[in-house]
Amino acid sequence: MLFSDALRLLQQGEFLVREAWAGTEYICHMPGMQSLWRVITHPSAQAGNWQPLMEDLCAEDWKSYERSKPVQ
Repeated sequence: MLFSDALRLLQQGEFLVREAWAGTEYICHMPGMQSLWRVITHPSAQAGNWQPLMEDLCAEDWKSYERSKPVQ
């Protein structure tokens, strides 16, 4: 999907990833925050503001990030 489509999903609370990122990170918009967040899942969890590169804005490999369901 294009970034313009991905942006709409981010606004709806979806977590997104690019196929080029090999499944080790995703981006999301946290309610009340003014920026998008990049969450790295491997090798250790960390998060911070995300600023897209031109490569990210022009990419067509955006997709929803499949989050694991919490263990109950």
